[in-house]
Amino acid sequence: MRQVLLATVPACFFAFAASAFAQDVPSAAQDEAASEGDIVVTARRREETLIEVPGAVSAITAADQQNYVISNTADMLRQLPSAALVNGGPAYTNEISLRGQGGGRNGFSESAVGVYRDGHYIAGGGFGGRGFNAVDLFDLQRIEVLRGPQGALYGRNAVGGAVNAVANRPDYDAFGVRGSVSYNDIERTEVEAVVNVPLTQDAALRIGGFWYDQEGGFVEQLSTGDTIDTEETSGARAVFQVSPTNDTTIRVTYEYYDSTAPSFGINGYRALRNNLTPLDPDPFVRDLNRLGYADILENSGYLDIEHDFGWANLELRGSFKIREAGRTNDDLDHYLGFQGITSVFPPATPAQPIDLVSNQYEDFDRAGLIGVLTSPSTQGRFTWLVGAELQQNSSAVLLQNVGFAGAAAGLRAQLRDDDSKEELDSWALFGAVEYDITDRLALGVEARVQTDDKTFTFDRTRNSSASTAVEILGVDLSESWTRVMPVATLRYSLSDDASIYGRIATGYRPGGFNVGIPSDIPGSGNLIPYDPEFATSYEAGFKLGLFGGRVFLEGAAYFTETDDVQIVTAASTTNTAFILQNGEGAEVWGAELEARGNFDLAGGRLNFGVGLSTSDGEFNDGTSAIISGVPTDISGNRMNRTRDLIGTLNLTYRHDIGAGFEGFASTSYQTQLGGFENAENSREFEDFSRVDARIGVDNGNWRFSIFGKNLTDEIYTIQTIASNVYLSDPRTYGAELSFSY
Repeated sequence: MRQVLLATVPACFFAFAASAFAQDVPSAAQDEAASEGDIVVTARRREETLIEVPGAVSAITAADQQNYVISNTADMLRQLPSAALVNGGPAYTNEISLRGQGGGRNGFSESAVGVYRDGHYIAGGGFGGRGFNAVDLFDLQRIEVLRGPQGALYGRNAVGGAVNAVANRPDYDAFGVRGSVSYNDIERTEVEAVVNVPLTQDAALRIGGFWYDQEGGFVEQLSTGDTIDTEETSGARAVFQVSPTNDTTIRVTYEYYDSTAPSFGINGYRALRNNLTPLDPDPFVRDLNRLGYADILENSGYLDIEHDFGWANLELRGSFKIREAGRTNDDLDHYLGFQGITSVFPPATPAQPIDLVSNQYEDFDRAGLIGVLTSPSTQGRFTWLVGAELQQNSSAVLLQNVGFAGAAAGLRAQLRDDDSKEELDSWALFGAVEYDITDRLALGVEARVQTDDKTFTFDRTRNSSASTAVEILGVDLSESWTRVMPVATLRYSLSDDASIYGRIATGYRPGGFNVGIPSDIPGSGNLIPYDPEFATSYEAGFKLGLFGGRVFLEGAAYFTETDDVQIVTAASTTNTAFILQNGEGAEVWGAELEARGNFDLAGGRLNFGVGLSTSDGEFNDGTSAIISGVPTDISGNRMNRTRDLIGTLNLTYRHDIGAGFEGFASTSYQTQLGGFENAENSREFEDFSRVDARIGVDNGNWRFSIFGKNLTDEIYTIQTIASNVYLSDPRTYGAELSFSY
């Protein structure tokens, strides 16, 4: 299947390029010229402009993605105030942190931010289940980022906020085609193509695909000098939409995603072995004896039905996802710092190098159904919304660690098979009402009641390479939680282009079960389950349109209390996996400012975007965690994932250069300062500042540009895990040719 798809996508691209028909989507120049406050979002599960929403909302448009070289989740998050990337090494471990939430996470835990596609909840599982993959970010209208708890309308995991990626829909009116080819200096080729086909005046089909092939990279194998951080990703989407009546729209979407990329060992730089002798000679050179890669295959489907009853609008959304994924041949002895160290099984076994191999596999499936009724837009002073949601998923995970471990009992304990399965059934009812008390003052109330039932089975088998004895640990647990999440908002319109608001909101992240169960500390069985966390946020903000809507400015200040906060720690000195524990609580506070706009300048047009935020916080008195086997009081420690400053400045200038072409240049400056990686505050975040840029020409149909990412070549630590350092990518540059008809 992979070979067929990889052969088909490039062929389709060149076939599409041979066609030139009516324009399919607005050009970047047209999109940029829109009134900034008039960008439409669905933050309250109905269409509103940014200036109408009483909450902190950012929108990354399709033009932003093109201009500012935004190609993945990390790029997206650097554009936003109060947002940070939580990275556990490989890209499939990426997680989104908003307003300091998301510090408590591990490989298969629930995220602290709700992750959505076109209003469908898509998170779950371990291999990419807490963020967006390439197909989620393909052919988008916009990305909506809702900061602060969104528990009432977006439900599970929206403790820090929610992110909704909105894809382009089929167009009934015109045949359209667009595509692009790019190449950069690490031998990365990216090909994308989309075609829109009207079938009748009330039906259309939109089909697209992509292929990303990286044959070079940044990391070399010491023994061979070969580049080893190569990767290959492909995906496709088909959307059929029909409107059988003027009041009804039905949309069916199918998606395919396939990825092969480096796993933990290739990504992580380890300077020293456990005996303090040198291991990796350079941050981008690895002394490995095996190369581990992760393969992820996903099939997803979405059904959207929208109907206008007159007295109400109905949205019915159903979805499924099936994922088969695994990482194989991971160099576990390098990860643990035992690469090249010899040991024995006393007294008879002769000395030999410690050699540990780790494999992990996941079968994941998810199904979701959500129905929402909203009052019509002509309702008057009173608007309402009611909805119900069902989510079910299952994650079956097998971890296999094999090899020669040597004499240390804790190290031999790594040689095991862990077979686990977690299943979730979740039900929710939610609703919202808003009443215009006066022409300027509106009061809104929202609430959700949600029940989560989880079951967990776990079997650990000591495999035969560990010792002559075989030990088995069996666990069969179930938990159920019910939470009510209320929200209240007061909004006052100073004018048509200005408003202030106050908001009290709540969010909830379910508990779960730790799969990385330590076996060398007392009472480790009690660490298997952990409880939910619950956040309450108090926020005040303003929104302001200036210069006839050409500039949009918004700001907010907030204070968030989290009870039973989930904390990630390495409970054991020899266990390779992190676990989650509950602390007494934590507080986070901060402020944000965002501005977007466009001006005519020197015969051209300047677009700009500015984002600034600061945050701080601390763990409450009585908060403790088991760190390296020792109960540790972390009361008063700074809440990890909060940053002293997150800032971004985006500029794009366009100017007519004749013959129907515009020249354009864009740059994006991003900086993050202060804070700690971990709850024990033993590792400070590295400060960084970086610049991305693009320059090119565009005639509305054809576009050619050259681009660079991290032009200052600033290398900084993103995360440190078990003494393995995961670093930012060095500078890259390339060229792109795209078209749209």
